[in-house]
Amino acid sequence: MIKRAFLVFAIIVCCIAAFAQREQVGEAVTFHDTTWYDRGFDFYIGGGMFWGGRQTALYYNGSINNECNLMYIFDNEYHTRELLEAVVSVYPYISMNDEIGYKESDLNMLPVYNMSANIGLGVRYKIRNNWGISLSYMFSRLTTTNKLLLTYTSVSGNLYRAPELTLSGKEDRSMIDLSASYLFSGVHKMVKPFIEFGAQFNYVRVKKFDAVLLDTHNNPVYTQTLLDIYNGGNYVPGVDMQTYDVIYGGAGFGVSFAAGLKLVVNKYVSIDPTFYFCASRLHLEPYGSKVMSLNYCAMVRVVMNDFFFQNR
Repeated sequence: MIKRAFLVFAIIVCCIAAFAQREQVGEAVTFHDTTWYDRGFDFYIGGGMFWGGRQTALYYNGSINNECNLMYIFDNEYHTRELLEAVVSVYPYISMNDEIGYKESDLNMLPVYNMSANIGLGVRYKIRNNWGISLSYMFSRLTTTNKLLLTYTSVSGNLYRAPELTLSGKEDRSMIDLSASYLFSGVHKMVKPFIEFGAQFNYVRVKKFDAVLLDTHNNPVYTQTLLDIYNGGNYVPGVDMQTYDVIYGGAGFGVSFAAGLKLVVNKYVSIDPTFYFCASRLHLEPYGSKVMSLNYCAMVRVVMNDFFFQNR
C-alpha cells in the first residue's frame, strides 16, 4: 500500500514538473518573488509518521540466528524454571513436573514494526537556480510485538492450548541526511514541488527486548529481558551479579529520497508536506548488516527562510 502511494505521488510530482518546464519555456511567468529560490538558508522543523522495514524487524523474533534470542532463557535452568513457575500460575493444567520449550518453526518470520511518530530538524542552503544542499536529522522510536506458542510435555498429554509468550522490542533510530534538492519554482506562486536525494548516516540503539507472559487479564506475570545484561555471565538467583549496559545496535549508512510540495504562506514561512523514503543498512546483527532495509516516512515541515530571522 505504501509503495503504491509512493508511485502515485512520484507520478504527480513528475507531471507537475513537466508542466513547470512548459510554463517557463512557452509562457510568461508573472510571479517574480524569488524569496524561496535565491541564495540563502531555509530552516525547518517537522514531524509525522514513520514505517520501518520488516527486514530488520526479524531481529526481534527470538530466533537462535539472532545475537539476542530465546536461548537466553532456555539455556539457563534458573530462567527456565522461573518461566515455568509463571506458566503454571496462569495455566493450571501444566505442573512443575512438566517441561516447556519452543520450536524455531513456530517463530514469526514476517514480523513488522508498529507505525511510529518521528521528528525532524534541518537546514537547506539555496545555491541558486532552485538548487540547494540540505542537512537534516530525523529521530524515530520503533516498537514491534511478536507472539509465540510455547510447547509443553505433560504426563497427562498435551490436551489443552499451549501457553503464549509475547516478544516485545523497542529501538531508537537516528538518521542524518546530506542531500541535494531542487525546487520547481515556476509551477505556481503558492505551490512549489520539490525533490531531494542524498546519502544517509544512521545510528540504531536497541532499548528493550523482552519476553513477557500475560495472565488472562493481560497483566504481565513474567518479564525477562533477552539482552545480555550480564555480558556473558551465567545468571544465578540470589547472587549479587554485576550488570552491564551492553550496547546493541550501532552505526550504518544508506541512501534517501524525498518529494513534497512547498505551500508558501508568505515570504517568511512555508508548510511542506513531504514523503521520505530511504534504503538503509542498519547495524542490527545479522539482518541489518547484510540487507538494505526499506523505510518510509510521511511528515509535515514548517520552513522559515533566513529573511524571517533578519526581519525580527
